[in-house]
Amino acid sequence: MLNRSLASIALLTTLAAGAQYGAFSAGAAKAAKGGTTIIVLDAVDTPYNKAITNAVKSDWKFTTSYDFISVAQLATQPIVPEKTYLMKLSKTDPVKFNGTFLTLVQGWKLKKGEVLQQSNDQFNGIPAQQELAFIQIDPVAINEKGMAPMLGVYMKHLQDYLKLVETGKITDKATADRTYSSRTRLIRDTDLWLAQEHLDKSIPDAAKVKEFYTAPAQVMALSQLASGVVKGDNGITVSDLILTGDHKNKHCFKRVFNAGTGELMYLNDDASIFGKKEGFIEDDLKSMERAR
Repeated sequence: MLNRSLASIALLTTLAAGAQYGAFSAGAAKAAKGGTTIIVLDAVDTPYNKAITNAVKSDWKFTTSYDFISVAQLATQPIVPEKTYLMKLSKTDPVKFNGTFLTLVQGWKLKKGEVLQQSNDQFNGIPAQQELAFIQIDPVAINEKGMAPMLGVYMKHLQDYLKLVETGKITDKATADRTYSSRTRLIRDTDLWLAQEHLDKSIPDAAKVKEFYTAPAQVMALSQLASGVVKGDNGITVSDLILTGDHKNKHCFKRVFNAGTGELMYLNDDASIFGKKEGFIEDDLKSMERAR
């Protein structure tokens, strides 16, 4: 069983500070590797289903075996402690905006009468101590804007996180932050692909990007960025953006991943009220430019 207090702290802090991480227990990560992973698919066929299926078949290495099951099928079967479950969770953070998280959940023995709660193919009420690793995702971008290929990157990121926990390189939020910050300088050794849709209106084009970031970088349509993700090139890093909340509590989560390895290279988040800071801004570009 994961340490309840550590997992609870992880849940509260990461929603507002990058929306990833998970448990910090090396023992839990090691123990989870011995079982089968159940990949939970949407109830009906979606781009999410196709992309996550292809990603798992190509790159899932955390456990040696896996199986696929739909949300509807999972409702008819009990979750068991011997298996892990890759599923979408719905969470609400302290300022009351909702987020969707691709999460690897350690199974547990359900109490008598306990059932899994879900709506729109997302589960809620999963005990925080069962969450091994999670990352916030945007189901609309995945299913409606052609960004389903990012699921392969997210899945690699989750496995990378678990490896860092298992080997003791990440033991708490502070060491996780330092680990990801140490990678930021390496973005300059890659070709950074920025989606036009991920840039704040204060950064309208590539010329403005070059004012603050002088390493190789391209600005392109979101659809073109997705095609780069499909290539899985280790020499390419890609922008990622999630907006949550409404005009009163809108929040912008910004990340950069290695398109080939899935490694998280940069993360930052800003309040985006009054239509400001709704994408990568000058400060983000300067942080990547100056990282040491």
